[in-house]
Amino acid sequence: MLRHGENIYSTMEYYEDIFPVIYINMIKVGEMAGTLVKSLEQAIEYLDSSDALIKKVKKIVIPNLLQFFGMLFLLIVGTLYAIPSIQDVFKEVGSQEKLPAVTIWFSNFLDSAVMWWYIPVILIIIAVVALVFYIRTPNGKYKFDNFKYKMPVFGSLIYALDFSRIMKAVSLNIKNGMRIQQALEVAKNVARNKVMMSIVESAINNVMIGKSWVEPFEESGFGNRMTTEMLKVGMKTDLPAMLDKLLEYTEMDIDNILQRIMKVLPEISYLIVGVVLIFFVIVVLVPCIQVYMGSFLFSAYL
Repeated sequence: MLRHGENIYSTMEYYEDIFPVIYINMIKVGEMAGTLVKSLEQAIEYLDSSDALIKKVKKIVIPNLLQFFGMLFLLIVGTLYAIPSIQDVFKEVGSQEKLPAVTIWFSNFLDSAVMWWYIPVILIIIAVVALVFYIRTPNGKYKFDNFKYKMPVFGSLIYALDFSRIMKAVSLNIKNGMRIQQALEVAKNVARNKVMMSIVESAINNVMIGKSWVEPFEESGFGNRMTTEMLKVGMKTDLPAMLDKLLEYTEMDIDNILQRIMKVLPEISYLIVGVVLIFFVIVVLVPCIQVYMGSFLFSAYL
């Protein structure tokens, strides 16, 4: 396609599943403004910083999820294999001892789940398919994206990341010679969040009617008030320089949010794991201790 006079960005748009939208937009701006080399350098720098953020988030989330699912796996496996064996020991020696009521209930629940496994699986599949189809509708997509920004623990982080991407794209576009309206227009698809896109579109409309493009970000109520104040100051002074300072502040804010998540997420994880662990002790370990201590032999003898 390049041999036929096509631009690089138009070729890359055919492979949006491979190239990030912001990368394509940066190449587009570079080709249109005649600063392709500079745009490529900026794009590489942006991708490196994005990868670093993603690695930080994974480093926090993955260990806590593995811990939780590990405990859940032990609970299920212990109930399915250990409990029937202990019950067989009681029966063989003629003991009158019985397993704890919770153990019997959970064991029966798992037996029923194994026997009728296809019913919950079908219900889960139906629920997932219905949710996916709803999210693919315009209204469902907007509500789901709005939930992302409002969800506990991670909502503020997701918004901060999207806002940082938008502002970084706007900053690069302005430095490459674009006006604020064009910079916002090119940058609006970077976040791929319908709520963020609607905020940016409102900002573009404000520019067209002579109002402040910062107002939609401020009125949304998602972001840090400091960021919108910095944008207001930048509009009255030097916007490119203020955007650089804004991006530095946003990176610090993201680091602070990550630090808070690192403190809160383990506490939530320990709470959930603690509940599962207590349930594991009652359901699995108590019967195992009964066998180990041999108390069931006394009832068999009597």
